[in-house]
Amino acid sequence: MIALIASRTASLFSLLLLSCLLWPGQLCDGLARPALAAEAVWPIPALTAEQADKQPQQQPKEEQKKQTAGQEKKQVKASPPSKSAPAKSAGTKGSEAKAEGKGAGSPASPQPPQAEKAGGETKKTTKEQPKAAKAAATADVLSPRQEAAAAYARSDYAKAHDIWRELADKGDAEAMNGLGLLYERGQGVEPDAGRALHWFARAAEADDVAGMSNYGRMLEQGRGTMPDPAEAARWLDLAARRGSPEAQYNLALLYEHGRGVPQDDKAAAAWYSRAAAAGEGAALSRLGQFYRHGRGVPQDTARATLLLHAAAMQGQEDAIRELEELAQHGPQRPPAVLFGQRLDDTDRKAMRAALHKAGVPAKRSNDDFVCDVYDVHIAVPGATEMALCYAAGKAAPLGFVKLDYPAPDAETARRILLMAENRFGPPSAGEGDNARIWNLGSAVVATQHLPEHKLMSLMYMIPRVYHQTQRP
Repeated sequence: MIALIASRTASLFSLLLLSCLLWPGQLCDGLARPALAAEAVWPIPALTAEQADKQPQQQPKEEQKKQTAGQEKKQVKASPPSKSAPAKSAGTKGSEAKAEGKGAGSPASPQPPQAEKAGGETKKTTKEQPKAAKAAATADVLSPRQEAAAAYARSDYAKAHDIWRELADKGDAEAMNGLGLLYERGQGVEPDAGRALHWFARAAEADDVAGMSNYGRMLEQGRGTMPDPAEAARWLDLAARRGSPEAQYNLALLYEHGRGVPQDDKAAAAWYSRAAAAGEGAALSRLGQFYRHGRGVPQDTARATLLLHAAAMQGQEDAIRELEELAQHGPQRPPAVLFGQRLDDTDRKAMRAALHKAGVPAKRSNDDFVCDVYDVHIAVPGATEMALCYAAGKAAPLGFVKLDYPAPDAETARRILLMAENRFGPPSAGEGDNARIWNLGSAVVATQHLPEHKLMSLMYMIPRVYHQTQRP
């Protein structure tokens, strides 16, 4: 009886070992994170002569201060987003949770969200963590930047506003961007798109990459001003070339839809690939769809599967649907079943009962942990340990299963792989000689051979649940 899993990246296993980051321990000893496949990154489109002429000239800091002084009073009345590009509210609970929750390790290392969704599709929020926050955990005396970041992390927005305002008046570009966020989201202040636009503009002019990204997004959305897609594209291009994944994704959207720039699928694919290489879920999903349909890139169902799977593991609903559609049009495969339980429709209580009935001894079975761990060397011949990981909450649906097999040599690994192929058919995709993936639609099966550790892993992931297993 086989239990099998999946990964979370543009190449098959660039983020496969996310589970080891979430649940470190004996199951993951020695596992390393592979690099993204080079072919996933397409060349950055060159600037046109017109775009090059429009690149802003950097001015001395004092001159910037003089030009921006007093502009806050000149607010532009906020106008609704353009009908061709409806914007999602910046204050939605879902967008805040996504932006704030990713990478915010502790209250001492806060991560204010920094851009949003628009254009009728997912417009990404620039979520670079304030530089000051990174040092806050170890500093005995907090700098003003660190103090503001810590205040934001504990939702003391009024204090964050006061500190950022004082810093912004002294020319601090990061603080200007922070003020833009507060006014955009109505955190500690009344929501004011005009003021948000003002502070993002000042941050952008002061060479803050997050400010450039946010300013471009606001211009495209027409928030705090009339929509200006061409000017939005210019600022997003600047931020994208400086490495902002959110700006890269948003610029790709503009190229895909021909908004503010000529419609160009190849340019869109190039920018999606840059954002995807940084692990940006929405970009992984769009790039996967481009590969599936051959838009701007050669049609490649295997690579589409890898990209869509990586996005689905981050909870991207469109990627989950695309995977299910791909499975429907692919070879017929059996469902993912383990110990009599269909894994895409079971939970912690049912799995525990099934394993108890089968006489499988638990090494750890505790609701305080994401994963239960079992000794399966008798129940699953050849395997040693099995981890079953669940989403939080009373229902606790199953999201992840991992079985480890000792593989002292290539022949043993080949036999384990053959066992999986006999059950699920030819793989949907693979990476090199050591990784395979089977798309079952509602579940994804994968194998990974780590010859340096003499280990073979067989795993299942449930795309609609897996991202819910990532607990704070």
